[in-house]
Amino acid sequence: MHNILIVDDEKQIRESLKGALEDEGYKAAVAGSGEACLEILKKHNFEVVLLDVWLPHMDGLETLEKLRTADDPPEVIMISGHGTIETAVRATKLGAYDFLEKPLSLEKTLILVKNAIDARRLRGENRDLKKQVQSKSELVGQSVPLKALRQQISLMAPTNGRVLIYGESGTGKELVALAIHAQSLRKDAMFVEVNCAAIPEDLIESELFGHRKGSFPGALEDKQGKFQKADSGTLFLDEVGDMSLKTQAKVLRTLEEQRFIRVGEDEAITVDSRVIAATNKNLEEEIS
Repeated sequence: MHNILIVDDEKQIRESLKGALEDEGYKAAVAGSGEACLEILKKHNFEVVLLDVWLPHMDGLETLEKLRTADDPPEVIMISGHGTIETAVRATKLGAYDFLEKPLSLEKTLILVKNAIDARRLRGENRDLKKQVQSKSELVGQSVPLKALRQQISLMAPTNGRVLIYGESGTGKELVALAIHAQSLRKDAMFVEVNCAAIPEDLIESELFGHRKGSFPGALEDKQGKFQKADSGTLFLDEVGDMSLKTQAKVLRTLEEQRFIRVGEDEAITVDSRVIAATNKNLEEEIS
């Protein structure tokens, strides 16, 4: 069960939000001040904090600044009855996930809470992945071919160029991709891997680009695709040669336009992902 903390000096708003969140299956707690919020966070873990800007004594922005110093802070959604652009900008710079204006829309609030939970989970996965990348991305050995490969990686990694890795199965194509990511300017963002050969053709677009709830049988909830998860990071498409020409064309269009459309939606999502692909096939022969 996901834990949400609501911080607002108006009791009616606190209790209303608490009831609405509990109706959706969340576990919710409340605090009436910034000081109370910080005391609660010392004793309990929360994934999301709904934090009012205008609080007595210690205001919401000061509270935000203090709670974001924790080792694993919650995502914070700021709330304001009369917010300004300046306040929203400052909150964002201090690390707020998003900003809600009163009177609150319950639908928008629930969407933001769900998205914030997903964002925090991804942040945790990214932190764990970075540790794995650091341990896996070192190519050990002193042979002439391996030294040449390490030199190629050091030249390619800092660029934003797309990379295609050829090699038989089991030759370490993923390790090369991890090494490129670990030495790139995107090393602090996600490294997301997709095994194209393991995903059925009728699901590959949903896996890569995501889908909207109800867009096809089995789409029981909104899903974020791998391209979006790899935003600002690296997307590794393993065995890309097993992907259909139709899907390859959509991937190419996404790379060229830096945007894509989820299955079941019309609105484009902007994305900035570096793509590294790998294959054990000779793609030129496949085309000819």
